[in-house]
Amino acid sequence: MASLFYKIKVFVFSVFLFLFPIHVVLIRVKNFFYDYSLIKPKKTKPIVISVGNVALGGTGKTPLTIAIAKFLKKEGYQVGVSTRGHGRKNDGSSFLIKDKNWFVKDFYRHWKSAGDEAVLLKNNLGGIPVYVSKDKTKAVNSLYKKEGCDVVILDDGFQHRKLYRDIDIVIFDVDEKMNKMFPYGLLREPIIGLKRADIIISTNVKDKEADGLTLKWNYNNYLLVADIPENKTEGFEFLGKYSNILSLCAIGSPGNFQKTLENLKINYKQFLTYPDHYPFQENDIKKINSFIDKNKIDLVLCTEKDLIKLKEYKKALRAPLAAITINYSLNPNIKRGVLDKIGEIV
Repeated sequence: MASLFYKIKVFVFSVFLFLFPIHVVLIRVKNFFYDYSLIKPKKTKPIVISVGNVALGGTGKTPLTIAIAKFLKKEGYQVGVSTRGHGRKNDGSSFLIKDKNWFVKDFYRHWKSAGDEAVLLKNNLGGIPVYVSKDKTKAVNSLYKKEGCDVVILDDGFQHRKLYRDIDIVIFDVDEKMNKMFPYGLLREPIIGLKRADIIISTNVKDKEADGLTLKWNYNNYLLVADIPENKTEGFEFLGKYSNILSLCAIGSPGNFQKTLENLKINYKQFLTYPDHYPFQENDIKKINSFIDKNKIDLVLCTEKDLIKLKEYKKALRAPLAAITINYSLNPNIKRGVLDKIGEIV
């Protein structure tokens, strides 16, 4: 149900890259120059930790960034987070999100200027500063000079070779059959790029399959945040009141959200999916309402990232709106792995 213009734009872009895959050559050339130190990345004062992946779509980079930031703050580090702010209108601007200017109750108005992931980060990071910029070097330097951060985490930074990273963490879904670059496959860069990673966190892997280079990542404590009443958090028994739930998401891997609902034994009857970072507008809400009326939907259930963008339309929606959120946690192996890597640096 995404807008026709958005679909056409994505289709044309994909066809162009398929016919003229210049990006494949450029990425390989860029990596060659950095791999052989013909171009050297810029070193900054703070410890820089990159969280990224080699595949397109959502693999959990932002949840992992949140979890590591909270963990290191508890360990006594002054932590900051850098994000590009995908999907925002003012893509060329750079700014710091601080508590005194950005309050949780106001975040839902600001996703258009900061990006949905920036809002998601700040909503979950409390007093940890978040810098929004395409220029990651500028972000790291600003967090160091203005906020005194001795550790800066890059949300989605693995392909950003201009900035020196002390620790590269990569999330990799071992269930995905990935061996070709986009648009012929799902890879952002050749799989050999994983050799740059200091820590590889594999998802969907059985314990017996994990090796010494692979850390198992898990998170738990799912919560339901509903607007009935405003901002109320409930357990899943709350869903028993609804007989026809619509699963709605605009994330990189919509199948993962549906799988999550199934694992949580949430019985949704219908689903709608949109492209990642999709900017919902009034016309989209009208189409969603038509779907709600036609299918007699009595609850719309989305991700936390979708809630950020849909919340401003909650009064226009013809069904209650709720979101599944995650109380992120790291397993001991990842905690130990990150601290060991930091110990080697300092």
